[in-house]
Amino acid sequence: MISKTEKEIIKQWQGIYNKPLVSMCCITFNHEKFITKALDSMLIQETDFPFEIIIRDDCSTDNTRNIIQEYTEKFPHIITTILETENQYSKGLNPFFPAYEKAKGKYVTILEGDDYWRDKLKLQKQVDFLEKNSEYILSYHNSIIVDENDHQISEKKNPSPADYTQEAMLCGEVLILTNTVMFRKVENVTAEQLDGILNADTVLWHLLGHYGKSKYQEEIEYAAYRTHTGGVWSNLDKFEQFKKALQIRQHLRSLLDNDIKLINKLTYKIHYHFANSLYTSFISGDFSFFKKIIEELNENKDIGKAKILILIPKVFFKKIKSKYFR
Repeated sequence: MISKTEKEIIKQWQGIYNKPLVSMCCITFNHEKFITKALDSMLIQETDFPFEIIIRDDCSTDNTRNIIQEYTEKFPHIITTILETENQYSKGLNPFFPAYEKAKGKYVTILEGDDYWRDKLKLQKQVDFLEKNSEYILSYHNSIIVDENDHQISEKKNPSPADYTQEAMLCGEVLILTNTVMFRKVENVTAEQLDGILNADTVLWHLLGHYGKSKYQEEIEYAAYRTHTGGVWSNLDKFEQFKKALQIRQHLRSLLDNDIKLINKLTYKIHYHFANSLYTSFISGDFSFFKKIIEELNENKDIGKAKILILIPKVFFKKIKSKYFR
């Protein structure tokens, strides 16, 4: 735990503590080995504005909750807790939304209890940008990858960071790391839209895309994204990953109402997803996976088989171009 007191932190602010400009949402479950570093990285932020930390613990079974309590006692005017008595994630409920709903700030950030920030001016830099650029709904940066012992594994997590248009956000064409974002709090984010979705962050970026575009800020020192043995996505087999990726595209399409242009674009992406998976499974000789995709195709009555057949040559030429003509 940092040595700085709550009084010393609040002294920096040009505002009162119960009207925070930024709400930091910390989502945690069984992170006793890491939660101290995560919370310290939030509390050391140097800002000229008030901030709050909302910690949501999803019924940890280790010592995480006791550590959280120690921090809450030392920083009672900065830290608020949501302590679940039953694990909500196992029920398909999104772990982020309860913290988001409680947030008072104009801006929101997300940090899971096993990750941490490395730039003391992260919040200040992102607020300064968003305050001056109202057309942007979101700011983000990059992360390094670390292991359980804080040894760096990779120089960056996001291989191709970029600014994104509203259309790209609405269509799920973005790669934005949750532990790097700051975005304006909006009213159209609901639990129903996020619950039961494995890649709920993609849905969140879609919902924010209705309000503006996103900015990549290279000048912010990279955060730390911690790898996990037995991650949720890596534990899925290829067909389950295929199904989850299909689900998120279909879910985004259902949220678009009557925007024909974007609906058509997502419909194309759904068909391309089938074509690409059929091609790669066949070429690799994974005929069990190939058969499951065919079965899934037959169950999805809104998928045009002829469209997929037309797209398979396009998949082939795209892979050839990527391999030999970089």
